Amino acid sequence: MEIKQLKYFVVAADVGSFSEAAKVLYTTQSSVSKVIAALESELGYQLFKREGKGIALTSEGKRFHNRASKLVLDFASLESDSIKHQKNMVKISANHSSWLANCFSQFYELHKDEDVCYSFHADTTSNIVNRIRLMEDEVGFVYVFPETRLQFEYELKKYQLTFEKLKSVDGMVYFQPDDTVGKLEKSVDNIHNMKFIQSEQDEYFRNGLWHTEDGENVTIKDDIAVITNSDYVMHAFLEKNSLANLSADSFNSYDTGVRPGLRLKSNEGEIQFGILTNDSVKISPIVNEFIDYICDQLRRK
Repeated sequence: MEIKQLKYFVVAADVGSFSEAAKVLYTTQSSVSKVIAALESELGYQLFKREGKGIALTSEGKRFHNRASKLVLDFASLESDSIKHQKNMVKISANHSSWLANCFSQFYELHKDEDVCYSFHADTTSNIVNRIRLMEDEVGFVYVFPETRLQFEYELKKYQLTFEKLKSVDGMVYFQPDDTVGKLEKSVDNIHNMKFIQSEQDEYFRNGLWHTEDGENVTIKDDIAVITNSDYVMHAFLEKNSLANLSADSFNSYDTGVRPGLRLKSNEGEIQFGILTNDSVKISPIVNEFIDYICDQLRRK
């Protein structure tokens, strides 16, 4: 049994036609028919019922399709990983952060002549924990909330992961992107009259009771107007649509009176920002350089 046979079968089953499968696979209908007939002969049972001009899966074909689909996807993933390793791939994951994205851009510019291909994956802390556990990335840059600290530490111990705290931060309601900041004219009164844009699976409005530095409580659960997983959408709406965003305080330095928003405190304590690694993975020199670069940028704040 060859992966080609499985791929031809899965595509034909998905589109419901040998002729349409041939178009998807850039081959001929007769080639698809021959490959699938050979597969059926090898298995010893029919995968398709030939019905006039169409095809339909048999009961055995449906069971086989469930397993074959997973194998085809796994094989595609293995091929992709092979290509990435051939390209000297460096894999990093991080929570959504314009500050970190700018740091990565600056770091790349310093190393652009090196023979390296970077994979930079933005995701939630829980998903990054899973990626580091599965060794899909060498390092993850994450924010850990005090409310989830015990669960986070449990996962560190269970999966033999290591977290190194780099800095502790409060929250902030952003009225504008933190990299295009102008003179700040909004006050806490504006928070109660604004709509918010938040990321998918956002921990900032699910964890913690927030209040201003003067002790006034802030909640945004009933004021969320847009949910997105796109940094581009987030940036555009903060800049052009007068929405606000509750997130971690920025690591950027600002002059007095020109911060992009209002700092908020959590009743549970500060949020920890740091690096997540897998004890079973040897960190490459270029990733260690990136970690050192981030640490140096934080020391300057």
